[in-house]
Amino acid sequence: MNITKFTYSPPDRDGDISLELDAIIENESDFDVELVMGSVVVVNADGVTIGGNEIDDDNIFIASKDSGEISAMSWARIKKAQVSDGTGAESKAYLSMTTYRREYVKVGSLDVPSKAGEMTTIKKVVSLGGAGELLGISCLRSKDADDGDMELEFFAGVRNTSDEYIARAQISVKAMDQRDAQIEDTIDYEALAAKSGKVFTPSFWGLKYGKMKNGAFVISASVFLPIESYSAEGTPIKED
Repeated sequence: MNITKFTYSPPDRDGDISLELDAIIENESDFDVELVMGSVVVVNADGVTIGGNEIDDDNIFIASKDSGEISAMSWARIKKAQVSDGTGAESKAYLSMTTYRREYVKVGSLDVPSKAGEMTTIKKVVSLGGAGELLGISCLRSKDADDGDMELEFFAGVRNTSDEYIARAQISVKAMDQRDAQIEDTIDYEALAAKSGKVFTPSFWGLKYGKMKNGAFVISASVFLPIESYSAEGTPIKED
């Protein structure tokens, strides 16, 4: 990983200095990158933290043996008073990032509960890339609102069966009508410590039964597993 851009802008009238940092990742692995997580810590000339940024990018895709650029810090702001030179030129950034591959599983489809108080289920345990497992999933139509909207709650228990931390486990639900057209979707995701489990609760609050009659909820699950970790540091140059 290399920093390709790290710039600062002169202080504005409020004393704000903008910092921007981009980096390029060389994915030398046999896996595609579909998530990057990490952080930028910015320090002044005394090595004291004055700002930074958290990186959590699931829109990125870097194919195996390819490279990709990521915006690690976009217009982060520090104050003129935080740097002794008053410009930001003396600041320094420590960049850390980890790339992740995605293990994706099609779980199945759930019927739409036909009335309030009814529940539908998928009764199977699904392996998630050998790192975890989904302990079935249920859909409860808890009640209907006065305007006819269904209140739907999904419950999916996921266990991390490995000895490694899972940065993200994800349950996705797509609401499909009887013509197999997608009406809406929802996602719930969490991190999972080693040998731990969590209940994921994606939900819909604005679906009408008439629109979903004879339709289904299509369920998928993903876990993101680490590929490689990187670190770099740099000092900024003045923005053109």
